[in-house]
Amino acid sequence: MAVPVEDMGRKKTKFVIEFIGPSVGCISDEVTFETDDIVGLCEILNLEDCDVSPDLNYWLELSDVEKIKKRFGIMDKTPDTVALLRTWDQLDERPYKIHTNRELVMMLSGEKPFSAFSERCSVESEREYPEKYFDPHAKEGLFVKKIFFTGDGSRKTRHILYAKVGEEWRIEAYRLLVVTAEKEGWNRGFERMQGTLLGYDDWQNDININIIYGSQK
Repeated sequence: MAVPVEDMGRKKTKFVIEFIGPSVGCISDEVTFETDDIVGLCEILNLEDCDVSPDLNYWLELSDVEKIKKRFGIMDKTPDTVALLRTWDQLDERPYKIHTNRELVMMLSGEKPFSAFSERCSVESEREYPEKYFDPHAKEGLFVKKIFFTGDGSRKTRHILYAKVGEEWRIEAYRLLVVTAEKEGWNRGFERMQGTLLGYDDWQNDININIIYGSQK
């Protein structure tokens, strides 16, 4: 449900513009801004009745980005990538960047050693992301790729794993984590192991687990 303008206008609303890099297919840069000028934002986006909802996801034309830059005084560069405008959410409150939708950029920069993706599918199916963007780096020898399946029939799941060269041990460790969790159920220990395999630091895992499961006494 959209937030009425009269209510939103009483306080500033925070937004994020995510720039999707054409060569990586994920977030390559982002900018955050805060405004109480919701009417002005709606005019730029041609949204009727200022329908800016809490779960807003709006693909921007580059001309829209330029108008937002000018109106709200943000950024000092002209992007040349696809951009997505969204409202600030709870994940943004964390004191570290979530890897989701940043995986390839973070692996190429050395911040992340391993990425894992999954989907319900048949053996023949293939997602555009991540393989379209990750596979060229695997062919160059920068990443090691592994695919495995769990479940069967309509519940069959395809898992696509990429590890940086030298971090291949994470592939088998992750596979064992997945197949064990399917039999025993997910828990905070598996949550921590998954985060560690994906490259999160201990303090980041602590925050994530406390949010999901609560702190242990």
